[in-house]
Amino acid sequence: MADAGDHYRATGDDYPSGVYRVVGTLDDVTLLRVADADGRREHTGEIRRVPPSVLAEAFEPAEDPDTGFSPVRAVRNALQGLYWQFRRFL
Repeated sequence: MADAGDHYRATGDDYPSGVYRVVGTLDDVTLLRVADADGRREHTGEIRRVPPSVLAEAFEPAEDPDTGFSPVRAVRNALQGLYWQFRRFL
Protein backbone atom coordinates (compact mmCIF):
# COMPACT_ATOMS: atom_id res chain seq x y z
CA MET A 1 0.00 0.00 0.00
CA ALA A 2 1.20 3.49 -0.83
CA ASP A 3 1.97 5.92 1.98
CA ALA A 4 1.53 9.69 1.96
CA GLY A 5 4.70 11.28 0.60
CA ASP A 6 5.64 8.38 -1.71
CA HIS A 7 6.37 9.28 -5.35
CA TYR A 8 5.27 7.45 -8.48
CA ARG A 9 5.80 7.90 -12.22
CA ALA A 10 3.05 7.18 -14.74
CA THR A 11 4.14 4.34 -17.05
CA GLY A 12 1.38 4.22 -19.67
CA ASP A 13 -0.78 6.53 -21.74
CA ASP A 14 -3.76 6.42 -19.37
CA TYR A 15 -2.36 9.22 -17.18
CA PRO A 16 -0.33 12.33 -18.07
CA SER A 17 3.38 11.58 -17.86
CA GLY A 18 5.19 12.95 -14.86
CA VAL A 19 5.94 12.34 -11.22
CA TYR A 20 3.09 12.16 -8.72
CA ARG A 21 3.19 12.46 -4.92
CA VAL A 22 0.77 10.46 -2.79
CA VAL A 23 -1.28 12.95 -0.77
CA GLY A 24 -4.04 10.68 0.49
CA THR A 25 -4.75 6.98 0.98
CA LEU A 26 -8.28 6.34 2.17
CA ASP A 27 -10.25 4.04 -0.17
CA ASP A 28 -8.39 5.23 -3.28
CA VAL A 29 -4.91 6.67 -3.60
CA THR A 30 -4.90 10.42 -4.20
CA LEU A 31 -2.00 11.61 -6.35
CA LEU A 32 -0.78 15.15 -6.96
CA ARG A 33 1.36 15.71 -10.07
CA VAL A 34 4.53 17.47 -8.89
CA ALA A 35 6.93 17.13 -11.83
CA ASP A 36 6.91 16.79 -15.61
CA ALA A 37 8.14 13.76 -17.56
CA ASP A 38 11.74 14.98 -17.25
CA GLY A 39 11.48 15.27 -13.46
CA ARG A 40 11.41 19.09 -13.43
CA ARG A 41 9.26 20.44 -10.61
CA GLU A 42 5.83 21.76 -11.61
CA HIS A 43 3.04 23.34 -9.61
CA THR A 44 0.05 22.01 -11.54
CA GLY A 45 -2.52 21.39 -8.82
CA GLU A 46 -3.53 18.35 -10.90
CA ILE A 47 -5.01 15.62 -8.71
CA ARG A 48 -5.85 12.03 -9.68
CA ARG A 49 -7.63 9.42 -7.59
CA VAL A 50 -6.82 5.82 -8.45
CA PRO A 51 -7.59 2.47 -6.83
CA PRO A 52 -4.54 0.71 -5.32
CA SER A 53 -4.73 -1.94 -8.06
CA VAL A 54 -4.41 0.73 -10.78
CA LEU A 55 -1.51 2.34 -8.90
CA ALA A 56 0.34 -0.98 -9.06
CA GLU A 57 -0.40 -1.43 -12.79
CA ALA A 58 -0.12 2.08 -14.25
CA PHE A 59 2.60 3.63 -12.04
CA GLU A 60 6.09 2.78 -10.85
CA PRO A 61 8.00 4.13 -7.84
CA ALA A 62 9.95 7.32 -8.56
CA GLU A 63 12.47 9.58 -6.87
CA ASP A 64 11.31 12.72 -5.10
CA PRO A 65 11.97 15.59 -7.56
CA ASP A 66 12.85 17.85 -4.62
CA THR A 67 15.79 15.79 -3.35
CA GLY A 68 19.38 16.66 -4.01
CA PHE A 69 21.01 19.96 -4.91
CA SER A 70 21.12 21.07 -8.51
CA PRO A 71 22.97 24.34 -9.26
CA VAL A 72 21.05 24.77 -12.52
CA ARG A 73 17.73 24.33 -10.71
CA ALA A 74 18.77 26.80 -8.01
CA VAL A 75 19.69 29.47 -10.56
CA ARG A 76 16.51 28.86 -12.59
CA ASN A 77 14.35 29.16 -9.46
CA ALA A 78 16.14 32.36 -8.39
CA LEU A 79 15.65 33.93 -11.83
CA GLN A 80 11.99 32.94 -11.91
CA GLY A 81 11.48 34.44 -8.46
CA LEU A 82 13.18 37.65 -9.54
CA TYR A 83 11.00 37.82 -12.67
CA TRP A 84 7.79 37.42 -10.66
CA GLN A 85 8.95 39.95 -8.08
CA PHE A 86 9.40 42.61 -10.80
CA ARG A 87 6.27 41.62 -12.66
CA ARG A 88 4.19 42.09 -9.53
CA PHE A 89 5.17 45.75 -9.33
CA LEU A 90 5.03 46.63 -13.04
